[in-house]
Amino acid sequence: MSVLQSLRSAGGALRRNPILAGVMLLVLLVQLPTQFAQLMAPTGAIVVSLGSILVTVFVTPFVFAGLVGMAEEALDGDTGFGTLVEAGKKHYASMLGAYLLVFVGVVALAFVGVAVVGGLGVAVSPAAAGAGPLANAGVLVAATLAFLLVLFVPLFFVQFYGQAIVLDDEGFLGGFERSVSLVRRNLASVFGYTVLTFGVGLVFGVVASVPSTLLSVQVAQPTPLFPDLPLSLVVGFVVVADVLMALFGAFFLLFSVAFYRTLDGTTGNEGAPPSQRTVA
Repeated sequence: MSVLQSLRSAGGALRRNPILAGVMLLVLLVQLPTQFAQLMAPTGAIVVSLGSILVTVFVTPFVFAGLVGMAEEALDGDTGFGTLVEAGKKHYASMLGAYLLVFVGVVALAFVGVAVVGGLGVAVSPAAAGAGPLANAGVLVAATLAFLLVLFVPLFFVQFYGQAIVLDDEGFLGGFERSVSLVRRNLASVFGYTVLTFGVGLVFGVVASVPSTLLSVQVAQPTPLFPDLPLSLVVGFVVVADVLMALFGAFFLLFSVAFYRTLDGTTGNEGAPPSQRTVA
């Protein structure tokens, strides 16, 4: 019920506030030089890539905090670009700290996952050495699942740290604590939300990645599946994909904030100012 209610709230908020999709599109268009860096000479491509990494690390927390603030406001009525700047400035330090902690955590979890998979491989390799293809496939599936569990279970519990920082004014450590607490109390609904967002996001991401893949193939060598096309047409495909990604991103940002507010015990907020929210 919380998921369906949040989906309806997100749709209504996006219709009232298309500016959210516009901001998302602006963010994606700023990244266009990175997408087309492969057309440059190697030195230029490296410079653009390094610049993109720096922007991602130090600018993304500001934009994310601002967008969450806009999403909260949009769910209650109307929002504007000023909210992006205000929320981004207010929560930048906490969001940057959390962002860096997540980055370090993901790297550490990836190493742990590789170690778990390696240990599993060492443990079963003697038995699997004389086994058939089916048994070896089973070992591969088990190793993959072990890696995913190590990597994604912690992320499942901290996925709402950004919403907690902006909506509840938590510090970067408090944001993680708040997220874990809410997820633990709402495991079933959060699991359904996560499956929905991951599944839809995966399908949409694959579809939206086709233009970039097409561009990469054009730079390398056209294939029968991806024939040689005019660069202007490929650029058009990339821009269209960015527009679709902006709409998708704005909708699911609103969805995530609306869903977080149901976990937070805040209901019946659509169209009401924050001071008039009711608490379940």
